[in-house]
Amino acid sequence: MANHMKSLLESHTDMTPENTSMPFYEYIELVKTEPWVTRNPFQLLLDVIMSSGVDRKIIPGKQIQHLYHFFEDKKRVGDFQVFGQQQAKMNVIEKVDNASRGGEAAKRLWILLGPPGSAKSRSMNAIKHALNRYSRSDDGKVYTVLLPTIDERLFDKSVLSEDVTINREKKTVRYVQAPCFERPLQLIPEDMRDNFFEELNKSVDPDALAAFLETHSHYDGSYTISPYGDVSPYTRTVLSDFRNMTGLNYGEMMEYVKVRRMIYDENTKEGVGSYTPRDEKSQEAGSLVGNLDYNLLPRMGNESHPLVHDYKGELCVGANGFVEIHEILKLSPRFLYDMLFATQDRFIKPEGQPPIPFNGIIIGHTNFHEYQEFLTNPTFEALKSRTVFIEMPLSLDFREEQKIYDLTYSNAARGWNTERKNIAHVAPHSLELSSLVAVMSRLMKSMKYQHISLLQKALVYAGRTDSGVDNNTAKALMEEFRHSMPAEGTRGLDPRFIQNAFETTEHFRRTEHEANLRRLQDESHRDLDMLSTAAMKNPCVTPTDLFVRLRTSMKEQFKGEDLRRYHDDIMPSAEKWINSQLASDVYEAILKDDSIIESTWKKYTDHIRAYVRNTSVQDEVRRNQVQPDESFMSAVEKYIGIPDKEMFRKELSEAIAAVESASTLLEEEPSYKNAIKRYVFEREFRSRDNIKLLGWVRSGASSASSETENQKELNSTIQYMTEKLGYCPHCAYYALTVTANASSISDDGDEEEEQ
Repeated sequence: MANHMKSLLESHTDMTPENTSMPFYEYIELVKTEPWVTRNPFQLLLDVIMSSGVDRKIIPGKQIQHLYHFFEDKKRVGDFQVFGQQQAKMNVIEKVDNASRGGEAAKRLWILLGPPGSAKSRSMNAIKHALNRYSRSDDGKVYTVLLPTIDERLFDKSVLSEDVTINREKKTVRYVQAPCFERPLQLIPEDMRDNFFEELNKSVDPDALAAFLETHSHYDGSYTISPYGDVSPYTRTVLSDFRNMTGLNYGEMMEYVKVRRMIYDENTKEGVGSYTPRDEKSQEAGSLVGNLDYNLLPRMGNESHPLVHDYKGELCVGANGFVEIHEILKLSPRFLYDMLFATQDRFIKPEGQPPIPFNGIIIGHTNFHEYQEFLTNPTFEALKSRTVFIEMPLSLDFREEQKIYDLTYSNAARGWNTERKNIAHVAPHSLELSSLVAVMSRLMKSMKYQHISLLQKALVYAGRTDSGVDNNTAKALMEEFRHSMPAEGTRGLDPRFIQNAFETTEHFRRTEHEANLRRLQDESHRDLDMLSTAAMKNPCVTPTDLFVRLRTSMKEQFKGEDLRRYHDDIMPSAEKWINSQLASDVYEAILKDDSIIESTWKKYTDHIRAYVRNTSVQDEVRRNQVQPDESFMSAVEKYIGIPDKEMFRKELSEAIAAVESASTLLEEEPSYKNAIKRYVFEREFRSRDNIKLLGWVRSGASSASSETENQKELNSTIQYMTEKLGYCPHCAYYALTVTANASSISDDGDEEEEQ
């Protein structure tokens, strides 16, 4: 093992892409075969984003929705995945797209606006991480310039040296990094660019370009190598001095310029800048635009010499790449105007120095408190029209919200198995409960449809059909607050609140499990009931555990109307809905037969289509044509929770016609499957035995030593839940108990009469 690890380390080489270089004219030959290596920062970022793919959703009467996969693509963004918030993602990518085409978006200051916990910083980390990975790949090659010098004053800045012959005289040329990571073609003098780029584009390999455009359709079949940006005063001065000292003309001088592969990296400050402002009094211009290099000052003679500037400011670092500004509206007005000049006029101006070209991307982020102050401050009047705020509210789709918690706490993410006692098993629907509560806390009560609850709104936003809201009303609900400022999702519980509650709950469950083990071992002479036996297996976090912790955390953190809203309006309805999902799993486990669920759904959809078309349907037994069974359809729809059966039946019939088979809808829409399960469980397949089993569970008669038929059926049900549905024995019995206690049944198995 040690030898194997040693060989792995020995195989490592320092010849990583960023450590390889080539002469300038060799780079020109590369450009002819791979012209895309000349992409500007906006084009490069768009290519990174589009490389993850995009789906387009067409809704009649609305704009096309572009569903970009970039922010959820782990291969691109690593651990910085961002779920939900599709509108914000579309807005960010729209700006990048327009800027990559030379639009005015490139001249605007982009600011992400949202409450704490809305993934503003995470989105920026995703972009920075993706740029790093992409620029390491063959598809994402980017090159920067190494400047030749024989000026002894710069020798301590050199990263490379080479012995050469210049004008028949041997010299050692040192190479210094162009301080703003300038691109090679930016070295072409402005008065020569038209002719140079015309000839360069003519010499591009058409087959190579066609292959590139085929896989990059967003270029609309055309890519032209274009001049973009200029070099820094430092670079211009170093090259000028080199020419003067060697007597070379411009073309001869370029033979000594080197080009090296560039890797975007925030950690090494290569092409990626990041700035977090302190309080206004302690903010320094040097952190953004750089300071004087006092080591060089005595050598150069005066503070205005271009080589005296150190170019270590974040805007210099990202002048040909990407710059993130945290809490951007906390910057003093002076520094905000530096941002404006960088984006609008494409330069930054250090004090006492010539302007430095800025060719990169700046994205800042802030919260609503600073935003409101910005709007009311007359000092920022010129900034307002040149700034684009991209709103990033908290997620309003609890399915997307759950992905945030699944990323960290799901059993799969943590590698849980029954042998691991220091990691609690997470019961099915536990994270779903937390996600639902979080989303409901962010929603506004409808002003137009005041009878619709927050739970119903949450189900509508998640695209569920069991909301009890018809499609037209659902569309109106989703549009009601779309253009309000601040929008829905700017208040309520953020993900950190949920994460804190989960981790507190898990810690309690683990310590409680240890205590229970000791107690049960001391009482080993006693017969243990099923719950106690299951509790010995492993610690588990159930929906009820999280429900209790969430309510406690709310009481600790909130008061007044907010607490009443969370405590009385949100938590009870969320718990009730989650319990119905637990019941659906219990029904499936007791039935153990998907075929009857599928056949019942097929029967229901056949009757629905016949009803809408005003035709007959074939009887299952006699095979003769009969009218659609109204009592059967109404019974199923009662379980779905349909407010308007006529409209629902018409919409469902249209949905069936749009898919290959009705079974597709059954798999895609959980509420349909849950309703059919419950219908079959209570009305069709062994319904009396099913109800009797739940009544027996509710009576508390179960025990590990029991050999009754009920006990055998219970053991079989728990086994199904653990093997098929992701439960552990503890939470499987918990789900059975919750379902039994919520059912309208008596202990002996007889159905109670509805009141």
